[in-house]
Amino acid sequence: MSTDPTTPKLPAQPLTLKHETQPTWGVGLVVQDLPSHWVIFFENAGEKKFVKAMAKVLTQVKLEADELAALQKRATARKPKAGFKPSANFRSVKKKPAAKKSSGPRYTKFEEQLAVFERLFAGGFQGETYVKKEREPREAAIALAQLQLTAASFASEPPAEMFQRAQAVLSATDIVFPIEGPIPFKLIVGEDQVKTAAGLKDALHGAGAYGERLQRFAASINLKDSKGVAKKVSWPLATVFGALFDPKQHTCVKPTAFAAQAALLGIALQKTQALDAAGYALFLEVATRTQALLREAGAQPRDLLDVYTFIWRTHADKVVAAEAV
Repeated sequence: MSTDPTTPKLPAQPLTLKHETQPTWGVGLVVQDLPSHWVIFFENAGEKKFVKAMAKVLTQVKLEADELAALQKRATARKPKAGFKPSANFRSVKKKPAAKKSSGPRYTKFEEQLAVFERLFAGGFQGETYVKKEREPREAAIALAQLQLTAASFASEPPAEMFQRAQAVLSATDIVFPIEGPIPFKLIVGEDQVKTAAGLKDALHGAGAYGERLQRFAASINLKDSKGVAKKVSWPLATVFGALFDPKQHTCVKPTAFAAQAALLGIALQKTQALDAAGYALFLEVATRTQALLREAGAQPRDLLDVYTFIWRTHADKVVAAEAV
């Protein structure tokens, strides 16, 4: 079968993003991942180009398999054009002013949030939908972390081996977006791997308060992009290992969702909270108080990883859109 050279080819690993200040553009799919910039096809705005170093307004989002397939089909069917002009097969829509973001909680009562979760996942934490889509993938990552990152392994294996194990655990879950975790983590080499492995050993098996160990672990990660430019270590990357290794005690943190949850609970917390021991204590309070409310309501989260999923999924943008219909 012959191949049309004008037909665009998508990157092997789909990357879907949203523009924070242009919500009417919808979700965008990276169709070209070039050294210095991305070409992104937005579902409601066509093709746009972004310099990576300046693309701070882009946030990665997760799509369901059928949604991703539909967006990929539209992207591959587009007619590539110079500049930023939308594709010819794009269905034009009337531009609407961007809605002002509310500064208040997304939900006025916890019961509303729980109702949204139960509509998303019939049967709640024990229901088939939740177990298949959310829990089973998490269980596999938990098992891998608990097998590969033991205290005995850190004591007997060289740092390079433990770093590779940590990388495998990170790649086994979708909790951390690729561009903030798995992709730059793979670029860590040499002595920086040794420092990261030592920091992770301290975080998981060291003495003293976990928040302080977590802060030291985050500081041990010398994260860089493909050009060697330093990248900030994110809350999800710093907290995912502890959350998988000991989900009964530690939580993974998505700062935007957790800050929204904090607003509902009346906890003073900003999504820009510094990655330190004090910040982790606040985020952990959000998780444990939410866990208590879930149990009081008769829900049965297995651990703080279930609580994390509850917070993350009920504060997702597409959930709000669905509820507004």
